[in-house]
Amino acid sequence: MKVCRMLLTLALLASGAAHAQDRYRDDGRDERGTDIQLICYGGAEKPTTEYRSGYEWDAQQHKYVPKQSMELGKSDFQATLTISIHGDRGDIQLPKRLIPPLHGSNQDGWWPIDELIVGHNEIRGKFRLNGMNQPRLSINRMNGAITIDGLIKFNGRCDADEGHRRF
Repeated sequence: MKVCRMLLTLALLASGAAHAQDRYRDDGRDERGTDIQLICYGGAEKPTTEYRSGYEWDAQQHKYVPKQSMELGKSDFQATLTISIHGDRGDIQLPKRLIPPLHGSNQDGWWPIDELIVGHNEIRGKFRLNGMNQPRLSINRMNGAITIDGLIKFNGRCDADEGHRRF
C-alpha cells in the first residue's frame, strides 16, 4: 500500500512538472505570452514645413521685392508614448504631435507593431504610419533605452507601467 501511494505521489509530481515545463518554450518565454506595458519619455523629432513671406533685395531692380517660400525643417520637442505587448502582438500609441497629417488607419491612436521580436535583452519591431513612414523601434530591456528611427525620431527611456496610479 505504501509503495502504491509513493508511486502515485511520484506520478502526480512528474505530471505537474511536465505541465509546468509545457508552459515554457525553448527560448525561456512563457507560452501564455509576455505581457508588458511601457511608458516611454524622451525627445522627439519630426519633419516640418514652414511658409515664409517677406521682402528680399533684388539687385537687378534695385529695390525690395516680395518673396514667398516653403522651407523644410525639423521640429524637436519632448514627448511621451505608450507601448503594450501581449504575447506575440504589440501596439504603440504616439502623441498627436508625432502623427503625420496623412496617416494610415489606427485604432484609437494605437498602431500595431509589425515584425515584433521580444528577446531576452531587446524588443524590436516596426510600425506603419503611412506608405512612406514606417519607423523601426528598438528597446533595450536592460536599461530601458528606446530608439525610434524613421521620418519621425524618438530617443528616451521606458518604465514599466504597473497600472497603478502615482497619486
